[in-house]
Amino acid sequence: MTRLLGIDVSHHQGELSWSNIARGGVDYCFIKATEGTAWVDHWFERNWRGAQGAGLFRGAYHFGRVGADASTQAAHFHSVVGPLGFKDLPPVLDIEEANGHPPEAVIAWTKEFLTKASELFGRTPIIYTGIFWREHMNNSADELFTRHRLWLAGYVPEGSLKIPAAWKRWTFWQYTDGSHNHPRVIPGVPPCDQNLFDGTVGDLNAMCSNVSPAPTPLPAPVANAWPGSALVWRRSPAMTGEIVRQWQDRMARLGFELEVDGAYGPQSKRVCQAFQKNRGLTADGIVGRKTWDAAFEL
Repeated sequence: MTRLLGIDVSHHQGELSWSNIARGGVDYCFIKATEGTAWVDHWFERNWRGAQGAGLFRGAYHFGRVGADASTQAAHFHSVVGPLGFKDLPPVLDIEEANGHPPEAVIAWTKEFLTKASELFGRTPIIYTGIFWREHMNNSADELFTRHRLWLAGYVPEGSLKIPAAWKRWTFWQYTDGSHNHPRVIPGVPPCDQNLFDGTVGDLNAMCSNVSPAPTPLPAPVANAWPGSALVWRRSPAMTGEIVRQWQDRMARLGFELEVDGAYGPQSKRVCQAFQKNRGLTADGIVGRKTWDAAFEL
């Protein structure tokens, strides 16, 4: 039985030596990117680049805050991580706090987040959970959840694991927090969460195989037709060009105050959200086809 070692990290681990981590028997990692609707892990970008430079499979995760708008959180997550590429694992929803909401609300929130994240990333997200699923989500076995891989948290011997009802098996198992259940010493990183993957390197590759083609430059607009690519903030580098300027000019003509500078930044996102609320659209700040068509009434 093949089990591959991985770690998951955030700003709590501080600066890491990714080359040493890779040499220490680690094949993949999960890196905290975002939380809620606006928070960004200040070590994410460096960790994301470092893991790639070390040749590791890498995945980003979002810590869900039930109660704050799920679609906005998914859009925030996507705007920080950006398009996925070679050796990038599916995005992850970390769901472990109900924030005082009943199971029915937590289930509905989780469904909305997963649906929006799937749409934005073009990938089926992984769900990270554990005992929370049984205690705060009524151990839901909803068919939507069964389509997502399970990353199970449980710091107990494998024979004592309890798998939530939506799954028959785990794909990833967070078996230790770095102190319980016999963690390994990994050079380049202080004690941290460690995981096992139930498969081979080929299986990890297969999880990364449904990557969308690399984004192409935005085409020049034809009249006011949908340009074919969404405008999103934040991206690195920022999205710029005539299509952004066309969108900003349209917003200005509709009475929204913003600088028409051809760069889709926080100002443009705020105006987009205001416009979306005004038109009864999901206020995620992303200029997708529905928002574009509503702006130009196509």
